[in-house]
Formats: sequence, C-alpha cells, structure tokens
Amino acid sequence: MYKVFFKESFFELTDDIKITENRPETINTPDKNELFSFIRFCLSQEDIFHATIYHPDLALLFSEFQSFFKVVQAAGGVVRDSDRILLIKRLGIPDLPKGHVEYGESIPTCAMREVCEECGVQGVQIEEPLQETWHVYFRDNQWHLKQTHWFTMYCPPQQTLEPQTEEDIECVYWLLCKDIEQIIPQTYASLREVFKEVKLRYEMRLNRP
Repeated sequence: MYKVFFKESFFELTDDIKITENRPETINTPDKNELFSFIRFCLSQEDIFHATIYHPDLALLFSEFQSFFKVVQAAGGVVRDSDRILLIKRLGIPDLPKGHVEYGESIPTCAMREVCEECGVQGVQIEEPLQETWHVYFRDNQWHLKQTHWFTMYCPPQQTLEPQTEEDIECVYWLLCKDIEQIIPQTYASLREVFKEVKLRYEMRLNRP
C-alpha cells in the first residue's frame, strides 16, 4: 500500500480489495486515462479528500500514478539525543530537517547534509532508516510528487543550534520524546506517521528489560 498526501488530504493506493469497502471516494482498477482523471478531480477539490485507488497489480498502479507527476527525491533526519529529538520550526509549523537530493548525491549523504545545513550542527551520523513519505504539491505550473527518505541519526552533544533562515527556518530546538504527541496535530499530515514511529521506537527502548 502507498499513502500519498496532499496537504490534509491523501490518496491511498492498494491491492487489497477489502480496503475499498464503505469508502465513497474510491476508484476500482482504473486504466491510465481514468486514473489521471480521478487524480485531477481530487486535486481540484477545495474540501479534504481521502481517496482510495484499487488495482490488483500495485506496482503497475503506482508506476502509472507516478507518471502523472514530476517525481523528486528528498531526504531528512530525526536526530536523537538520549530522550530528545531535534526539530525545526518553519513558517510557524513544527517540522523535521530535510531537503532535495542534489545531482550525483546519495540519499544518506543528502539526509546528513540537510540536517547540518538547516540546524547548524556538525558531525551527524545515520543510525538506521526510519521510513519513506510521499506528498504532492503544485509548483512552476506542474504537479510534483516528492518521495522523502527518513533516517534516525546521532548528533555529537553540546553544539550551538543555528537555524538556516534563508530556508524560512525560524528556530531549531530539542523536544522531549515523551512530548511528541503534543506536536503531532500541529505538523504536516505527511509527517505525522514519522513522528508516531519515532515515539513508538522510543517507548520500545524504555520497555526493554
């Protein structure tokens, strides 16, 4: 299954027919033209939508879905320090440091570079992959589909945090993991599952014997 966000709305692409039951915003086994028409219709709505697209061949469905958009790659990190994670606030919204993959750059290298640039820290190291998120946006007269690769990271302690203001970052700060639940409603819909996964991993560490 793939979940692709557009602001507070989302597309859910699935090969499980049971998921489509009792869901009004559903299209079943569309051809490419039907799929594109459905995408255009959903994205033109002012109201929030939760659209489900079923096809028995999920790989084919997602390939055709992607072809409607310009696909871009990005990477970012959840920097952990004991029981805290590093957040940024961009345009008043709690966020995680991330950015576009540059030409010739590996995804892990991009993730570490963006964290260092946006937060003003040095020496971050990737611990492990976390998850991927997908979201769409309209820019330069074209619809884009962004895939963001997330990693957990370690950051050497006692560093001065410095926001990258040219990227509209207002502040960088540490948040206690136990307080993650408080900021989930304030952040972007596409990031909420990332924060939930971080919280879950933190709670699992606490419960280890």
